[in-house]
Amino acid sequence: MAVVLEQEIHQGGGYQQSVNAARLVMRLPRDLAEPVFLTLHEGNLAALERHGIRASHLRVSAAARVLARIEHEWPNLHGPCRTLAGGAALEAQLSRRGIDLVYFLSPSLLARHLDTLNYITTVWDLCHRDEPEFPEVRRGREFEQRESVYHSILPRATAVLVDSEAGRYNVVRRYGVDAWRTHVMPFSPAAAQDISDEAYQAGFFDVKERYGLAGDYVFYPAQFWPHKNHVYLLEGLQRLEQLHGHRLGAVFSGGDKGNLAFVKAKAEKLGLADRVRFAGFVPDGQMPYFYRQSVALVMPTYFGPTNLPPLEAFANSVPVLYPDKPGLREQVGDAALLMDLRRPDSMARHLADLMASPGLRARLVAAGHAKLARHSDEDRLATLRAIVEDFRRRRAAWR
Repeated sequence: MAVVLEQEIHQGGGYQQSVNAARLVMRLPRDLAEPVFLTLHEGNLAALERHGIRASHLRVSAAARVLARIEHEWPNLHGPCRTLAGGAALEAQLSRRGIDLVYFLSPSLLARHLDTLNYITTVWDLCHRDEPEFPEVRRGREFEQRESVYHSILPRATAVLVDSEAGRYNVVRRYGVDAWRTHVMPFSPAAAQDISDEAYQAGFFDVKERYGLAGDYVFYPAQFWPHKNHVYLLEGLQRLEQLHGHRLGAVFSGGDKGNLAFVKAKAEKLGLADRVRFAGFVPDGQMPYFYRQSVALVMPTYFGPTNLPPLEAFANSVPVLYPDKPGLREQVGDAALLMDLRRPDSMARHLADLMASPGLRARLVAAGHAKLARHSDEDRLATLRAIVEDFRRRRAAWR
């Protein structure tokens, strides 16, 4: 079974979730499946090795990448692009390795290039349909391209892995995938969040001291896409001071996806620049320090239905403020304070309550731990194992 990791380490939650899925594959019995880990990015090899994953570099030529992009933008050119790219070049590489089944750990264009080999594919979200207003799913015909890819790869998949029941419902309803081929594989915290108190103390650094913050802060790890809605958090901090008298700061981590300058200008305009810090990319091992020293994770994203940071906050015993939106509210249940994304006042009120009530904080932390416990790796492994066992029975029917 080829296990394909396409995300780069700097891509944040997508990379972390792919690593989690790869680590799960390693626990499959070897008499059921022999995994061959492949990554498109040579720079991932050392990072994966640290997780005990020995991967090889799957080489895709520059010409093939260009042709794949052309095909992505103009799906009707699928046939000519395949011919120019050397026909079934990718499939030939995989077949030479003796591959029977391909498991794409993230949403992948490469599945379109498999004519004979069977594959498992992953759908993290369908936010281009849920929130089509945002430029990242609208510009450059991105909406149309995603629709073309999903309509092409999902119905042909041996199995489609989704993050939640809401995700399953959307895949079945929007793309005509049989419900029994759609399997829920809930997200789990990044492996780096599993750190003992002893290890935490051994590597300790003071976040406020490192970033020159005079007071407490809320934390938001997210790439700077418009849909991440950083500006709402800034407006909420301003309202927290105006309505409740608390001067709270913020630490943002994540790379620029085109919206960072706008967020910085907004912080200046609201008079918050002296207490807002931009940490950029934060290595895995440092993330627990940002979480545990914060007042709360505040994540006003529009995209879901699930995200990794709430789970990581639960693992680090940190309260969560999260959007009151369908799918997202189901992810956190009673383990988070739900914000109305139309009203930054709601964020301010929740933070004021949290800062005034140690009991509320303790209740949220306990509920977060309980929420994590409802989905174990054993459950996820059982789901994956059942998919592979079912495929193996079919595969035994031909030479």
